[in-house]
Amino acid sequence: MSASRAEQIIEEVSVEDPRPVLQVARPVLAPAARYGLAGEILQLIEPQSEADPAAVLVTILAAFGALVGPGPHALADGAEHPARIWPLIVGDTSKARKGTSWAHPRRILNAADPAFTTDRILAGFGSGEALVDSVAGDQDRRLFVVESEYGRILSVSKREGSTLATLLRQAWDGGRLQVRSRAGTAVADSAHVVVVAHITRAELLAKLAESDALGGSLNRFIIIPAHRSKLLPSGGNLDEAAIADFGRKVAFVATQARKIGILRRSSDAEDYWSYVYEELAEDDPGGLLGAAIARDSAQLLRMSVTYALLDGSNRIEIPHIVAAQAIWTYSRIGAASIFGERTGDPIADMILTELHKRTTDGLDGTQVRDLLGRHAKGERVKQAVEVLIGRGLATKATKPTHGRPRIVLTLATKATKATEVRTDYDPPLDDAYIASHEDDDEEMS
Repeated sequence: MSASRAEQIIEEVSVEDPRPVLQVARPVLAPAARYGLAGEILQLIEPQSEADPAAVLVTILAAFGALVGPGPHALADGAEHPARIWPLIVGDTSKARKGTSWAHPRRILNAADPAFTTDRILAGFGSGEALVDSVAGDQDRRLFVVESEYGRILSVSKREGSTLATLLRQAWDGGRLQVRSRAGTAVADSAHVVVVAHITRAELLAKLAESDALGGSLNRFIIIPAHRSKLLPSGGNLDEAAIADFGRKVAFVATQARKIGILRRSSDAEDYWSYVYEELAEDDPGGLLGAAIARDSAQLLRMSVTYALLDGSNRIEIPHIVAAQAIWTYSRIGAASIFGERTGDPIADMILTELHKRTTDGLDGTQVRDLLGRHAKGERVKQAVEVLIGRGLATKATKPTHGRPRIVLTLATKATKATEVRTDYDPPLDDAYIASHEDDDEEMS
């Protein structure tokens, strides 16, 4: 890779550090995410919509992947990764305009393939059986689900005997979906299900159970924080000719994409992917945040496939990876702002919240029991404390008194120390990467 090419990418990309612990800035969508045809569509929609641009963009990517189907894919550890990405759009309030992020992309999708928007879009589902029934028995196994009430899905998944969470995980993975009911057994082979889900931040935190996160349901989604971008009292209107034009472009690249089998990275992109992959491997914050981002490399891979197909390419190139990386960083920062240091253990999280209020004094055993209303058993409290200590969030200290020493639980040093929020930007292709490849200019240019 030439130094000039590296410098060009640096100029195009800005990615905020995704790893602050306590204090996290609102994510900013880096320019690199607006790459290619998806970026052009966003440029058309953005001035005419109150929806968050990031929410609109990932909805465009998801809708295109649903339209293309399961054919073109990349391989990783023997698993197929097609253009199947699942955004979870998390509104800061009920007025975050989550739903409007789908309104304009739907019009362009309808211009590209009216039959698809009529027959293959499902406005949510309430059970695993309904999910499988929607694709079982059809020759066309594509399904685009726009679930405006993801909180309802979280509630249904908790019901005894519900198969929904398991089937959603299988649908993201791809392949065979099967469910048994009183009516018999429904089977769908080679199902290509894409889900865009909406929820408010408060509802997500209230309804998300430890099993949803640690069981792998949450990390199938790419978390996208959404904020109302502007006020348009008279509403926004897209030019019909522009919608038709973009519809033709989307239809063309989707048709070309279906002719592709396996997408591989170019030699330059393979080299860059190795660098990115190592960076992802080092990002392991633990707790609910760690569970939410556990499939980072797979999500990045699927997004890079989607960008490549939208580019009309049968290879994944560096700009496709960089664009995907920009969206993932936005998601990573957003997930950190939502989950912070939550462990997934409700008692541990309650204790941690109180510790942040008592950064100087901490909590002794009696105060912990009083905090919990003396309803939690001693063994359960001990387990929660061990979770906090094991994850480096709290520590035990002995404080002298006039009598017997007092054992106090306090915030660990790294949690007590204020985390600095970065205001500068580090591109994913950083100086260390460039320096390590300066000798490869002629070979990789």
